[in-house]
Amino acid sequence: MQSISGIITQLHSTLGEVPPPLVGASVNVIKDKVYVFAGRLASSRKMTNFLYILDLNTLQWTRHIPPPDSDKPPQPRYFHSASVYQENQLIVFGGMGYSRLSTGELCVMDDVAVLDIATMCWKKMRIQPSLYSPQSRYAHLSTVVEDRLIILGGQDLESNYLDEMNVLNLKTWEWEMIKALDKHVGAYRSMAATVPLMSKVDEDNRNNNNTDDPATASMNQENKDQTTGVYLYTNSNFSDVKRELQLIHANHSIEDYSGYMTGSIMPPGLRFPTGHALGNHLILAGTYLSPQSQSYTIWSLDLAKLTWSRIETGNVFQTGSWNRGALFKDKNRFLVFGNPNRSLLEDYSHRQINFDHMASVDLEAFGVYSLPKMTCSSLAQEMGLRLLNEPAISDFYIMTLDNQTIPVNSAVLCQRWPYFAKILESSERQSRYLSFPYPHAVVVALLQFIYTDHLLTAQQYQPHILSQLLLLSDMYHLPRLCELARHALHQMLNMSTAPLIFETAALSHQTSLQIRALKMMIAAKKMIQQQQQQQQQQQQQQQQGQQGQQQQNPRSRAISSPATTTPTPGLVQPAPSTSTATASDQRSSLFEYQSNTASPTLNSFRSRKYSVGSKYPSTPSNKSAFMQSEIDILPTSDSNMSSPSMTPTVTTPMKEKKKKKAFLEAFGKLSSSFQSN
Repeated sequence: MQSISGIITQLHSTLGEVPPPLVGASVNVIKDKVYVFAGRLASSRKMTNFLYILDLNTLQWTRHIPPPDSDKPPQPRYFHSASVYQENQLIVFGGMGYSRLSTGELCVMDDVAVLDIATMCWKKMRIQPSLYSPQSRYAHLSTVVEDRLIILGGQDLESNYLDEMNVLNLKTWEWEMIKALDKHVGAYRSMAATVPLMSKVDEDNRNNNNTDDPATASMNQENKDQTTGVYLYTNSNFSDVKRELQLIHANHSIEDYSGYMTGSIMPPGLRFPTGHALGNHLILAGTYLSPQSQSYTIWSLDLAKLTWSRIETGNVFQTGSWNRGALFKDKNRFLVFGNPNRSLLEDYSHRQINFDHMASVDLEAFGVYSLPKMTCSSLAQEMGLRLLNEPAISDFYIMTLDNQTIPVNSAVLCQRWPYFAKILESSERQSRYLSFPYPHAVVVALLQFIYTDHLLTAQQYQPHILSQLLLLSDMYHLPRLCELARHALHQMLNMSTAPLIFETAALSHQTSLQIRALKMMIAAKKMIQQQQQQQQQQQQQQQQGQQGQQQQNPRSRAISSPATTTPTPGLVQPAPSTSTATASDQRSSLFEYQSNTASPTLNSFRSRKYSVGSKYPSTPSNKSAFMQSEIDILPTSDSNMSSPSMTPTVTTPMKEKKKKKAFLEAFGKLSSSFQSN
């Protein structure tokens, strides 16, 4: 049986014209292709300027030959930089190569060349020298911020660090700024990544880790009027790691966040780290070398809380030689190139990068993924909701499962919902009614999405409603709805919603969300087992204490009435402590969504209407089920408390015992089969 880590991290062999082992080559991902440029052959001292392209759909390598109308490729080099601009250009700067003036003599460069991805032609940029022109360098960092190429640090020919930042305007192709840095920055121990910024990180968020509503806060951070900045991370002194994090704003001011980073575990010292931004996270990856371990490790930094967490990839990177990583943003995956049969220590000593194997890590399974983008303004969304609630401009009606009628505008539905347009085209008679076999609350939530292209109402942000919307997006091929519903369910994932989200993700083929929910369920099972063990230990201690009291006071025990004072095991339980009551409440919420039908989680939520509110009342067909669920959840009235059969102290422990037993039986085999090897 495959483990969870085996699903998260997948190993592939690449085909075709595989690049030879290289030193100092650049690796970039643009859409669904990987571009490997230049580098020195590991088997010799020969520099190259070859361009290799990997198709991520076929895993086939090809060596690119420029067309006749292309400029010559940049001269051979290594430890240069290559940055992606607007997803259609690759900008190469600097590096070290052999001098054209004397044979065999090394030199460093300051030239700029651009690869046009659409035409696959090279273009050598002729930039006029100025006071802001950078020194020639290698082993530096580069990234693109809006329409600017940022060059950070690096080393000169004598390997002296160049503590400066240079800015190139990509519209005018002029160097326009130079700024001194207060530390050494280079490819060996630093990384830089461009991140969309909403504003300065709030002081309260950094101190208290306060966040907005999780269902909407991350989308707001991604999509409000925002600027773009660069996170610069540096680790040094690998025996006693010093971690530094700085934010370079669009106005080139630098702010230090080193003291705000937190985490139960922190990244170790990484050699040749690489960094990427994905959603609300910063991805850090690199080679970790210690006397006890040699491996390639991946970490994520939550930019809202500045909290580090490790991406658990299993045992794939514990053996072999894994050398360079790159982010496949479109699929929320991190790609690592290497060779599982080589020695990492040996290859690292030669700075060798292997490309014959590729490991793909699913970042979404850890809650790291691209956030949905805003497609219209908040004013347009409000107008869409008003249009839906205006019957005067409606010309069509949708009948729900509970026999309620919703007036809609057919033109809006045809434009936004291809399935509805096909129904109208194929309909022989011009009927103004469509029967849609889903509850009223679900249909309203779907229509609100169709009219606004967003999920923004309280009715939509209910776990069972979102689950239905995710299923509908898969059934009716609505990728935008799928992206929004999946994001919302990621934000709502906790121990009580995990079973529902797990089943929904499985039915809608959302493997990453399914894995994350499964990990939550496994954690819940372990927590319950630990709580059971603690309760058993407490009961044993209480019984031992009671036995000790009985032995010390035999006379008082003989005189006392056994019906009123003698503790009888199994009938009278001691009053629970605060921690025990809290644990009981947590277990109760964990099993809130159980059912005995063929689809237990979804059917249970379909029968429960209490979370929708009075706006969507229950129909007569499911009123009894709704009332029963309310009886199960709400405390009994005073009149019923007088009945012995309704006494909470008797019924509640029995229900909890049955729920715990059902949970352990249902997910015991499932979780054990997915445990990491």
